[in-house]
Amino acid sequence: MGPSPEDTDRGPRSQLTDIGRSLRSHVTDIGRSLGSHLGRIGRSLASHLGRIGRELPGQLERIGRGLLVFLTHIGRGLRSAGVGAHRSVRSYLAGIDRDLRPYLIGFALALILTAIPFALVATNPLPKLTTLIIIGVAAAIQVLVHLRYFLHLDLTSTPRENLVAIVFTAILIFLMVGGSFWIMASEASARKNCASVQRPMPVSGSDVIFGL
Repeated sequence: MGPSPEDTDRGPRSQLTDIGRSLRSHVTDIGRSLGSHLGRIGRSLASHLGRIGRELPGQLERIGRGLLVFLTHIGRGLRSAGVGAHRSVRSYLAGIDRDLRPYLIGFALALILTAIPFALVATNPLPKLTTLIIIGVAAAIQVLVHLRYFLHLDLTSTPRENLVAIVFTAILIFLMVGGSFWIMASEASARKNCASVQRPMPVSGSDVIFGL
């Protein structure tokens, strides 16, 4: 005899029931296993984080101390280097200052004594005679400035030799300046005497200086 209709209907239903039970059992096992693994992972992670949290302050403190020591060494090195460089520069500038100070003073005075006559001639604020006197005085002072600050001639180190050099320089200046003025005065006088009998001649430098 073949299977009855009830047996035929009960067979697939029982198979589906078995499959469902088996699947539920597997899912339950997977869930339990996954929960157990996740629990162990969580406990391990919590343990590691706790250990890191306990060790981190000490490590940060050690890192801070090491960084502080390193920066202290760098600061000391920079300070010693800066002090050495400052001393070197100061000594170098002191040497330059001792050597160049007379030349700088003489250069400044020479510029001032040169600018004064140029300004008087360019603006012409004074009479010609006063302007000539001021130019002569500025020239004489500038000669003394050159002797003192550029040639280093004074009356303290070797008075006799310096006195001879100064006297010789004064004689040369007197001859050159006095001779130049004498020549220009003679030329101006000759032109003045000849102006009435000859045609006018071009104006020269001596005519400008002596007011002709």
